[in-house]
Amino acid sequence: MKQSKSQNLKSKKKNKPTQFIKNWLRKFVEVPHPAFADMPPCPYARQARMQDKIKFMEINTAFPEVNIYLEISKFDFDNNDVLVMILPADDLTVKQTQSTAITLNKQFRKSDIVVLEDHPQIKEQVQSVKLNNGQYILFLAQRLSKLNKASSALKRTGYYKNWTKQYFDHVVTSRDPQSS
Repeated sequence: MKQSKSQNLKSKKKNKPTQFIKNWLRKFVEVPHPAFADMPPCPYARQARMQDKIKFMEINTAFPEVNIYLEISKFDFDNNDVLVMILPADDLTVKQTQSTAITLNKQFRKSDIVVLEDHPQIKEQVQSVKLNNGQYILFLAQRLSKLNKASSALKRTGYYKNWTKQYFDHVVTSRDPQSS
């Protein structure tokens, strides 16, 4: 059945946030950079994406925190690596985004799940490399034990050598107190 022009436009518009994040992964997150010892900002992203182990969910609602909680609760972490939940940048303030991540981590940590946040206004940088996607709020949920194991492997390389202690503590030590 052929779609009308307006249906095609709605379909394209609906896929825009997910497509933007997928392009950001391919063109930035998966690309080696000297600031990370010539490794990509996330050395594991490409393989997970190629194996279709990253699932994307656009959250558009008046109560995003509730929907994020529900999506994490029903996600299959045994057969997937990461759940990426995408929200418009103006849905939550920086404080709301950080508070939501803290609340979700308190709830899900006991289930070996960690939730990382990305907000266009939160400064995340290693040397001169800005790590934010810059356009959307992201909540990334994944197995904490798997993330800590991957991070531990990266510590044996030069991956973290350009990270400030403050940024390392915020990103790594905060989720894995044994990493210090």
